[in-house]
Parts: sequence; structure tokens; C-alpha cells
Amino acid sequence: MHRLAREAAEFGTRVRDAVLDWPAVVARQHAIVRRLRPGPEKLEQAGVRLHRGEARLVDAGVVRVDGREVAGRRILIAAGSAPVIPPIEGRELALTSDDLLFLSEFPPSLVLVGAGAIGLEMASAFNDFGSAVTLIGQDDEILAGFDADVARYLRTLLAERGVTFHTGARVTALAGRRGDVVTRFAVGDAPRETRSAAVCLAVGRRFDPRALGDGVPALATSRLGLATDPFLRTSLPGVYAAGDAAGNVQLTTTAAYEGRVATANALQGDILESDLSVVPQVIFTTPEIAKVGLTHREARGRGVDCHVATHDMRGASNGVASGEDAGYLKLVFEGGTERLLGVQMVSYRAAELIQLAALAVREGATAGRLAAQLSVHPSHGERLIKVAGHDHHDVCEM
Repeated sequence: MHRLAREAAEFGTRVRDAVLDWPAVVARQHAIVRRLRPGPEKLEQAGVRLHRGEARLVDAGVVRVDGREVAGRRILIAAGSAPVIPPIEGRELALTSDDLLFLSEFPPSLVLVGAGAIGLEMASAFNDFGSAVTLIGQDDEILAGFDADVARYLRTLLAERGVTFHTGARVTALAGRRGDVVTRFAVGDAPRETRSAAVCLAVGRRFDPRALGDGVPALATSRLGLATDPFLRTSLPGVYAAGDAAGNVQLTTTAAYEGRVATANALQGDILESDLSVVPQVIFTTPEIAKVGLTHREARGRGVDCHVATHDMRGASNGVASGEDAGYLKLVFEGGTERLLGVQMVSYRAAELIQLAALAVREGATAGRLAAQLSVHPSHGERLIKVAGHDHHDVCEM
């Protein structure tokens, strides 16, 4: 909203002295969290016996909550995850993404270490607020889970707004003091450094099994969390896991879904298998970036005969009128059948459009089937429909 207020004159509305009120921003965040978080009274009204406190797993059927033991035939671990802190010199000077959301003072300059979802969302948000943002990533391109051309499109847009990117870089140390931090890093063999009011380590999140307690029976782990089977059972009988604790896909979307599946299985006896074959993912930058299904790189890696359609959405009538004149689509189709296998996009409406794309991928829709659907004009979805029916897809080079 702050960025839109600054740019309001472009639409004929003159806003005098659009000044950021950071305490009001933080206060609103707290108010929204309180409003959306379910209160204990709602759980109790639903018949839940609530024990509030710090929980530790004692055994397959016992949890200790602040010294009190609570027994149950089934246990569901949904303890979330914590930011990963890389072992770099001076890391005590840095913030985590949890800290950054509720800072008491706005940082006029900010360095973000990490070019994944968290780093990009924070870079976009604080740039919109007016902070001088620098992002340092170790890979050659941001957002390693996307095809390079899609990620590059978003990086170019953010760079045009003032975000500074250093890719292929490795942070070596932090020095100085809180409020005036020097970040030392290397790009190849060339040492560099930059100074900022704050540094945020945004290299990912991971569930820490030690949070369950020291005396817990051994639980098998995966790369990001606890190892689970399709029923979301852990290696300990009677113990289930969901969300970041399960470590399958770190998204709020999948956490809510896994919570429902694991709860049903714990209460009713393993009646549902989790299905994460088609998971829409959105990174809430401005504009948003999203994907579902196979990327071009993944399809080629699997030896899939495929076709690709790409489209730069600049110049669309509704985008020009609304000031949201940017966007990029990349669709992957199966060769021969033209069945839609995957979609990636940069769009101001990506969170909405990617859900439509997910349905098309799940149902095995073909390019011809999608092209036959009438689309609203003008709309962002119109471009998705038109690109899906494009007659000149590029054949993948295997």
C-alpha cells in the first residue's frame, strides 16, 4: 500500500507527503494475527481439552506439558519449524525472518542473505516500504525451484525498482554492531562488503527434533523434518506429523492439508493417504511468482517429450490501465497429447491464476481443451487461456 500511495499521482490522485508510519504497520500486523488465530475458547467449545505450555514427547503415548503428563492413544506433532542459522562469523548481529516481521524500528537499509522464497518476499516488501535492499544468494539465479528465465524475469523487475542482487555469492562474515552491520561476502574469488542498518538470514527453515525433548525415542528424519509415510505416520507407532514438522513441502497450504489428513488418520484409523502430486506454490513478491506441476528443467530431467509456450504479458489492456503492466507465463505441455504438465508465472494475480492452472494440471487438460474455453476480456486470466492454446510451442531439446 505504501508503494501505491507513493505512485498515486500516476493515476491522477495527488497524495501529499506519503510518509511511512512503521509502528502503525507493526501494530496492524499484531492485530491481524490476533484476529486470525483461533482462540482457546473456540477449541474448548468444540470439545478439545486444552493444555497450554511447552510440550515434550516422553513416549509414543505420553506428552509432558510443563511438568504435567498427558496420555493419548495417538499423538500429532505439528510444531512448525525454525529459521536456519548458518555458521558464519558474526551471526549474532543478524536477524531472522521471524524478527524482521515485527521490528520496533524500520531499517532504512537491509541486507538479506538467501535468494529463496523468504528472502524474495522480504526483499520485495521492504523495498516497497522504501528500504534500500540488497539480496545475496549463493546460486547463479534466484529461486532455484523455478526455471531460470522465470526467476530472471522477477529479478529484473525488482532490480528496476532498486533491489540490489548479488548472485553466485557466499557470505563470509558479519561485523560491526546492531544498527550498523558490515556484511562481507565473496563473488567467485573477489571479496566484497556492504553496510546496512540490518541483516536478515533468510536461508530457509527446518524442524528441529530436539524441540521434542532429550529423552524422546529416536524418530527418523528427512531433509527438512520428520520422515513420514503416505498416512503421515512417523517411525514411532501412534505418532503422526504434519506441516513443517513433517518436512514434505514447506507451505501453509500443505500444512493445513496435512493437518486434516493426519488428524483424520489418528482419530479414524489411517483412512486417508496424503496426495502432494499437484501443489500450487506462490511467493508473495510484488508481482507474485507461482508454479504448479513440472518445470521445463524437471520435464527434461525426466526425459519427458514436451513442448513449451512462453509469453511476456506486458501491454495487456487491463495491466496498462491498472499500472500492473508486467508478467510472464511459461507453460509445459506433453509432446503429442499436448496435455498440460506444468505452469510458472510472474503476475500481479498469480495467487489466483495458479489455482486455475493447478486444476488444469490435475485434470490432464490439453492445450486444445483450454483454448476452447471463453475467457473474460480484459483480465489476467485471459492471457493464461490464450497462451495455453498457442500454436507455436517450442520443442524441448532433450
